[in-house]
Amino acid sequence: MLKPIDRSFIGEGQVFARLFGSQDALLPLGNCDAFSISYATDRKALPDYMGGGGNRNVRTRPTDVTGSIGMYDITADNVSRVSRGTIKVTPTTALTDEAHTSTGEAGELIPFKYLPDVSKTVTVETAAGTELVAGTDYLLTPHGIQVLTDSDIDATGVKVSYTPRKSSAVHMLNGSEREYELYIAGLNDAQSGEPYALRIRRAKFGMLQELAVLGQDYLKLTGPIELLSDPTVVADDISKFCQMDLAA
Repeated sequence: MLKPIDRSFIGEGQVFARLFGSQDALLPLGNCDAFSISYATDRKALPDYMGGGGNRNVRTRPTDVTGSIGMYDITADNVSRVSRGTIKVTPTTALTDEAHTSTGEAGELIPFKYLPDVSKTVTVETAAGTELVAGTDYLLTPHGIQVLTDSDIDATGVKVSYTPRKSSAVHMLNGSEREYELYIAGLNDAQSGEPYALRIRRAKFGMLQELAVLGQDYLKLTGPIELLSDPTVVADDISKFCQMDLAA
């Protein structure tokens, strides 16, 4: 009698991506806790009208092939993928006399154009060119300055000189959908880490439903994915959508 073989599956691993059709490097999306694929089908049945009931024939074909991903690494690339955003890299050279409006009211936040590198010199002046004093006129923050009580900052505005910190700006809803090739380098945790792979040939990320930038839990980017047919696949024995490689 043959002994039953356990082939149970608990998947873990890393998701990699690059632009579809490119020779770019496959780069990791970071810490992902979920990836799933779903199929929608169109079913057409031909009833047996000759007696006995039931169907004489039936045809079922796939329509939508979709997926879902959960990403915990909040990078500019990941946010842009699920918000249809574009990315601008912040300059890191020192800026001089960047002008800002102000009211002079205590507690007013005056954010700089870019996030400042507070480890480097930051100079704040009135519109007339008088230098203001940190701790007396304003509080330096990682975002800019906050006006203090009895400050010399008034409604004429301020000029700031600083060095932006290394960062990127994601301009959400400012781009177009892009197509990606995805590769999941997986391990089956139920089989002592046996390797498996899932190759998504052509896919588009959908729109994020919610971006919880304030909260008590780790932010997860949960985005839908549309799997599209790859027109470059012409062989009949190769899927145009996805391929799963499993260890024997």
